[in-house]
Amino acid sequence: MPKTILVVDDDPSIVNLLKEDLEIEGYRVIFGYDGQMALQQARTSRPHLIVLDVNMPLLGGLKALEYLRESPETQRIPVLFLTGEASSNVAPHLDAQPRVAHVKKPIDLDDLNSLVRQLLEKYPTEPDETQ
Repeated sequence: MPKTILVVDDDPSIVNLLKEDLEIEGYRVIFGYDGQMALQQARTSRPHLIVLDVNMPLLGGLKALEYLRESPETQRIPVLFLTGEASSNVAPHLDAQPRVAHVKKPIDLDDLNSLVRQLLEKYPTEPDETQ
């Protein structure tokens, strides 16, 4: 059974690009367009990995990560952040977080696919795992 990846970005073109790319790589992809959708999808679908934009309306990615880590159902899901911001602005918020990596926009799909594989190998989880 393929691993499930949740892709969340407020730019539909990025969501579509990543969805197509990750499906070609053999993953099952679900998606959303803001942090609130990310939380809802993560709780109901329990993906193996979340690809999450940092800056989004309603609920940004960093705040969504806080909520994900507070919930037993979602706290172990690894998160790969997408950001257009300078790494120096984002890295301090992420470096202390377990199970987190980030990639800069514009996205290099080879780099993204490599990071996805690394995170899934380093942090294996089952969608229904709660520990």
